[in-house]
Amino acid sequence: MKLLFRWISVLGLFPSICCAKEWASYEDCANSLMKDLMIVGFWDCYLAQRYPVTYNHLLYGGYLNMPSARMGCQGEVGFGFAHVPPYNLYNLRVQLTDRLEMSGNYRVFIGMEDPVLSCSGFGDRSDKGANIKIALLRPEDSDYRLPGFAFGVEDFMGTKAFTAEYVVLTKVHLDYNLEWSLGYGGDRIDGWFGGVNWMPFLKSRLRYLQPLSLVGEYDATPYKNKHIELHPDGRNQKTKFNIGAKYRLMDRVDLSVGYVRGEEVAASISTYYNFGYTKGFLPKYDDCLPYRAPINQERVGPTRPESVMVQDFTYAMKEQGFELLEVSSGYDQCANKILRMVVYNEKYRLESEVRARLSNLLAYLTPADVSKVVIVRESEGFPIQEYIFPMTYIRSFSLEWMGNPELDALTPMRNVGCCDDGATKLIYLKRREWANFELLPKTRTVFGSSTGKFKYAVGLNGVIDGFLWGNIYYICNLGLILFTDMNGVSSVDRLNPSQLINVHTQVIDYYKQRGLTFDQLYLQRSWNMGCGVFSRLSVGYFTQMYGGVAGEVLYYPVNEHNWAVGLEGAILKRRTMTGLGFFNTIRKLDGFQKQYVPFTGSQVLASLYYDVIDFNLDFRVKAGKFLANDWGGRFELSRYFPSGMRITVWYTWTNGNDRINGHQYYDKGIAFSMPMDIFYTHSDRARWNYAMSAWLRDVGYSAYVGESLYNTINDQRQWK
Repeated sequence: MKLLFRWISVLGLFPSICCAKEWASYEDCANSLMKDLMIVGFWDCYLAQRYPVTYNHLLYGGYLNMPSARMGCQGEVGFGFAHVPPYNLYNLRVQLTDRLEMSGNYRVFIGMEDPVLSCSGFGDRSDKGANIKIALLRPEDSDYRLPGFAFGVEDFMGTKAFTAEYVVLTKVHLDYNLEWSLGYGGDRIDGWFGGVNWMPFLKSRLRYLQPLSLVGEYDATPYKNKHIELHPDGRNQKTKFNIGAKYRLMDRVDLSVGYVRGEEVAASISTYYNFGYTKGFLPKYDDCLPYRAPINQERVGPTRPESVMVQDFTYAMKEQGFELLEVSSGYDQCANKILRMVVYNEKYRLESEVRARLSNLLAYLTPADVSKVVIVRESEGFPIQEYIFPMTYIRSFSLEWMGNPELDALTPMRNVGCCDDGATKLIYLKRREWANFELLPKTRTVFGSSTGKFKYAVGLNGVIDGFLWGNIYYICNLGLILFTDMNGVSSVDRLNPSQLINVHTQVIDYYKQRGLTFDQLYLQRSWNMGCGVFSRLSVGYFTQMYGGVAGEVLYYPVNEHNWAVGLEGAILKRRTMTGLGFFNTIRKLDGFQKQYVPFTGSQVLASLYYDVIDFNLDFRVKAGKFLANDWGGRFELSRYFPSGMRITVWYTWTNGNDRINGHQYYDKGIAFSMPMDIFYTHSDRARWNYAMSAWLRDVGYSAYVGESLYNTINDQRQWK
């Protein structure tokens, strides 16, 4: 290139010396810049590099049978199956935070009958367990310069037949593609244990070999101890060293094969997905963009009467996912014109999305002579909060002089009805819809019955709901079971029958109902009492098993929107198996002997709610009298994620003195709530909910008596 410039200069086209020097300087700068970018890129990749996490046969961070201090990313949910002779394991894993990992296992004893239940068709003996691990220090916290340190407990719930406690230290060597662990345990993990994981092809150009890892471990389980190892076929052990290989397929499926105890070949398959931080499986291309046009800011007058203005807002809001219920106007004490609107959010899960779209609508459709707009948010027939938008801020927002964060800070939420906003003239009023019809699946499941390990009833629910006069909400839920194998399921525990009045365990008999059933048929009216106080009254048939009357009062102020207190109560009767009648008695067992005692149920509970927004944690405590006449408290901890997924664990302590296998039982379990719009191409507020207790018992049980005020309001106030 330099030679070319010299020849050009000889021909006299332009000065040679100057151009050659400039080009050389440019070439040197370009080479230097590329070299610098390559160095920066190398170190960026190096610092972002993460050593893959592998999971053991119980589906939490580990090797084959032993644990490590590693764990996945928060929000991950995993499912898996492991064949580890003499057991088959069905596993579930949930990563609640970066430092808290939980998993659950359903363990089937291969070829070993249950002494009580197998004769009834239950199959091989089985056991349920739950595991928890907490990381005090993760290897990623120091970019692998320091080891991770964690402690955990296996099988801490249920029969605790496979319980173990341990502490473990794990060091990752990125330069050698190697991870090793050393730990100490008690009970089933007895003494020192260790493990190693080597990924020899992690940095290879052979992409299909990169996910392969070779694992080995020192297994501290005392298999020869019959009190520790309950299956006779699992008490042989030729060596304490287990070896195996793992492979991650498409970064979603984990495959594992190993040789354990020097006796058996074990294998597992599992999959995982980060439901907590997913943006959805499909893009939301059916959602329209925030409103921009057509723009109409003409004053209300002969050329734009109030009816036309309302029509502009009605159609635009409908397209944006809102229902405009009421519009009124007036003047404040300074003679400034005010517009007040009541809207209902039909689509959006996050309040930030609602505010952003409302801000755009006001920016491009509000008449120029309006000084302030008050937006009241309504939910299920009652107002829950409001915003005051001075049009000075809105117009600055429309000119892009401020963004959504600044506008949100200047126009915060406030309680409805605490002061007069000046809007007195009613322009538009729309009734909520009389009737909506939905066809939904009806599912009932029993896990671990006496006639099989999993029983189900599947059918359809036809739901008609809407609003009557005076914003009275009603719902009529008709059910029809189409397929079921619950006919042989008993509502009496064959091993540990509940000795409390059977307020919950008898629900199995209702699950077996065939034909058309009235699953729900009730009315509910809710009120905003002002200054953050809400109330509701419900009456009718709340579930297949109960009907009656219920009431609730809740203090949930906007300015303190991370906490609330409430009081709720209900008087209930047990419904007949068919029709709309009631029983005056309920079943109570004396041992296994059935008797029926007079029953008019009541539950009275005081509630405390606290939402730790910075950590996405929701605490709930309910204390008082439960339906089985036991007194105590129910403690819930929920972790919610940006995707809307919510995972809840609960523990109930009461004086019910319910006993299982000779030990006092306190109700406990886990619940999942998932937004359905992660599967849709549009935003939607519908959710899928599932909850599972460790045991179906009567202790600490409170019946569903209508939609909770806190759930209704909190759902509309979720910011992130």
